[in-house]
Amino acid sequence: MSGQESDSSYTRNEIPDIRTLQDINLVMEYAKLDKSEVKPSIQSIYFSSQMDNDAFKLMEVDSCILNTIKIGDELVIRGDKDEMAVLCTKDKTYDIKEAEISNSMLIIPQLKTGQDLDGDSLGQELNIRQVTSTIHNYYELRHCKPKVKKLRILLEENMYSGKECEEDEEHQGRKYTYDDLLNLVQASRLELQTALTKVQACKLEGYWRILDFQFLSLVLSHVIQLCDENDWIKSGMPYEECMKTLVELFPREVLDHVLQSYADKAKPSNTEDDEDKMEIDVDFYYLNEDKVCRFFAEQILKHSRGKFNYEDFSNTWQQTVPSGMQTMDQQLQGMALIDRSSQLETITYYSVDDLPEEVGERFDELFRTKEKWSLEEISPYIRDLTTEKLDVGGLLTKYARSSMQNGVKVFNSRKPLL
Repeated sequence: MSGQESDSSYTRNEIPDIRTLQDINLVMEYAKLDKSEVKPSIQSIYFSSQMDNDAFKLMEVDSCILNTIKIGDELVIRGDKDEMAVLCTKDKTYDIKEAEISNSMLIIPQLKTGQDLDGDSLGQELNIRQVTSTIHNYYELRHCKPKVKKLRILLEENMYSGKECEEDEEHQGRKYTYDDLLNLVQASRLELQTALTKVQACKLEGYWRILDFQFLSLVLSHVIQLCDENDWIKSGMPYEECMKTLVELFPREVLDHVLQSYADKAKPSNTEDDEDKMEIDVDFYYLNEDKVCRFFAEQILKHSRGKFNYEDFSNTWQQTVPSGMQTMDQQLQGMALIDRSSQLETITYYSVDDLPEEVGERFDELFRTKEKWSLEEISPYIRDLTTEKLDVGGLLTKYARSSMQNGVKVFNSRKPLL
């Protein structure tokens, strides 16, 4: 057998000018090519009479996504109609951007490449292949920060203020399970869990809720009062004893959430002196000084309107926190702005949580609020925008202009702001 023609399903009616092996060998002869110099499996390519250029969408993927596809892990496109779509793996989020190319990419089903072209040893084999689609664009994936600002907005629709308030008219907003949030928030599973922790969301009866600030203040004040009464501020509070004492006032899940948010679990000691304590296996929690002080600062500033006299604030703040704790300006980072430019220093509530999520919009908002920032001032308000490739310095280089003011480097906007 000197040669064979395969894929006879393509008839001359479908492809009028179909080439035969004789035609191909004649062309090779004109080109002065010997049959031994080409692969025995020959593919003759034609454009289909029924082209469908929308049948395929091409996407360029990195090694992480390629591995995700190979092992069969979750790969989901997320976004509402008014949002730009993102692609999520189990731990990363990618922006999806459409890109055009000058060359045409041809989609040819069953096209053979590499070793598949060797064919058998019996002789030449002719395969008919058809181009079914011509593509001029593809989708690029760019690793990005998860878009989680929407999470707080959703959870604030129905904040938790205690069991007795659940039937109130003000608390009839929608409640969200984890799967609900996963479908609505543009983030991977791991990133969503991290965001839930950051916004201090609490899981109650299967739904994720944010505690109303006044209710949170009430719970935390009871925990602190219990610590004061039993001298647990320094010695640590026994977890179960704290639960048993306060569980009649608040749900156990709420108490556990507040402890996890504002206290640190004591690490087990391996010293011989503590052998008896370890045998009892009691969990102890110590109030986190920075977190508790920051909470009371927010409590004071949230109730103030506009600027607050800094000296008055500092005195009130120190008097409010539990005895033995020390307030410091570092505890206010990302929550308040201190103006030391005038003789009478002032402080203003200014939370990073209220700023835009998009980088350019964030910088515009910051420079509208304050024309010039020192590195120490602006860092807490842009640190959450950093990536593996772009740190705080890189962001400032890209979006701000630096200058010296009274011997201190300050940053202002690169463009005029309306």
